[in-house]
Amino acid sequence: MPGKIEYLVDTDILVDHLTLKRTEELSDLEFAMKSGMCFTSAINASELYFAVGNPEENMAVDSLTRALKILGIHPRYSLTITDFFNKVATARDALFCSVAKNNKLPIYTREVERYAESGIKIISPKELRG
Repeated sequence: MPGKIEYLVDTDILVDHLTLKRTEELSDLEFAMKSGMCFTSAINASELYFAVGNPEENMAVDSLTRALKILGIHPRYSLTITDFFNKVATARDALFCSVAKNNKLPIYTREVERYAESGIKIISPKELRG
């Protein structure tokens, strides 16, 4: 998609979108979707489904995941996971960074400090909204 920014959206942005009280203002996810193409990973989708508490929430997660491009977990990601040792706190974060690196995607998150040492480009909602 030439001219459009692509993002790898972290779980915090997705959860915020799902829990936001609807107003006229766009959620950070909707704002990103207007300006570019949003990807997330099977990791993030799994985190959302794991937190579901009832059928209504499950339907909301279903709807959200259909609106995004979900990247699976390819074995090649394990080959670059060591690039993130001592740069992020958990194996989950290292795998997420590996997904970003291998797909040449910036991470879109509010938790900038979580990935600050990763070497991956991080975009915050504040930065995106200007």
